[in-house]
Amino acid sequence: MKRKVWIKISAVLGMFGLIVYSEASAEAARNALQVCALSVIPSLFPFFVLSKLLLSGGLSLPLPQRLSEKCFGVNSACLSAFMIGILGGYPAGAAAVTTLYESGAITKQDAERSLRFCNNSGPAFFLSFIGGTVLHSAKLGLILYLIHVLSAVLCGRLLAERGSARLQLRRIGVNRIPEKKQLPEAISESCASLLQISGLIVFFSVLLALAEEIGLFRLMARLPQLPTPELKALLCGTFELSVGILRSADSRYGFVLCAFIMGWGGFCVHMQAKALWQAAGLQPKNYLYSKLLHGLISAILSITYAYPSVLSVSVSGSVFLLCALFPAISEKWGRNPARNAL
Repeated sequence: MKRKVWIKISAVLGMFGLIVYSEASAEAARNALQVCALSVIPSLFPFFVLSKLLLSGGLSLPLPQRLSEKCFGVNSACLSAFMIGILGGYPAGAAAVTTLYESGAITKQDAERSLRFCNNSGPAFFLSFIGGTVLHSAKLGLILYLIHVLSAVLCGRLLAERGSARLQLRRIGVNRIPEKKQLPEAISESCASLLQISGLIVFFSVLLALAEEIGLFRLMARLPQLPTPELKALLCGTFELSVGILRSADSRYGFVLCAFIMGWGGFCVHMQAKALWQAAGLQPKNYLYSKLLHGLISAILSITYAYPSVLSVSVSGSVFLLCALFPAISEKWGRNPARNAL
C-alpha cells in the first residue's frame, strides 16, 4: 500500500515538474527521440529481426550440454543468446532469451537463469561511443569491451547452480512458427519491442533533465569532501547509461566508471529487458543483484588494468578463484533435496 502511495506522489511531483520546466523537458524528449531515430532503431531493429529468425527454430551452439551445465548451469542453447547479447548490445540478449523460451528450445528455469548474465552491451557502443567520444581511444574502448564480456562470463559462472541444486523442469514442447509467417512475426515483434525501448529512453532522459533543472546536481557540488564528478556520473548511470558515460568524461576515474556503468546497465535498460521478459511470462530472480555484481566485477578488473598494484591484482585473482569454486561450494554446503521436487 505504501508503495502505491509513493508511486502516486512521485507521479504528481513529476507532472508538476513537467509543467514548471516544460521547455527543458521538451528539449530532453526531442534529444532522446533523435538518439532513438539516429542510433537505437537503426542498430537494433535489423539485429532484432535477424536474431528472431535465427532463434525461432532453437539455435544451439556446438557446445556439449554437460560442459554448459557444469560452467553456467544452463542449457547450451542459452549460450546462443549470450553471443547475440555481446554482439548486439542491450537489450538484444534479453530478447534472444525470450525468443528461445517462446520457441520451446529452453525451459523456463534456464531462461530466467540466463537473463541474469546474457543481457549485455555490444562492441559498437564501446568502440564508437566510449572509446571515440568519451575516452578518445579506440584501444581503451576495446579493452573495456573485453572486460565487460569477461565479467559477464564470471558473473554467469558465479550464479551457476549445478547438480541437485537445479530444479529438473520438464522441457517445453517446441512451438514452431510456419516459415512463411516467420519474417512478418519477427518484424512486428521487433517493432513492438523497439517502441517500448524508445519510450523508456525518452522517459528516463526527461527524468534526468528534471533532476538537472531542480538543482540536484548543483546541490551535490556544494557538499564538502565528495567527488562530485564521480557522483554525478554514478547517479546518471544508475538510471540511463549513456548519460552516465558522458558524465564520466569529467572524472579522472572515467575508465573505471565506464566499466561499472556498462556492467550495471541502468534502470532504463532494465526496464527495457523487463518489458521483453514479462511479455513471455518470465520472472528472473535477483536480476538487479546480478547486474550490480556484473558492474562490480567490471570495476575490479578495470582497476587492475588502469591502476595495477599488489592489492588490485590480489583482489582480481580472488574473484577468479571464487568464480571457479563457488558453484561446487554452493552445491556441497547448500544442498536442499526438497528443491529437486517439482
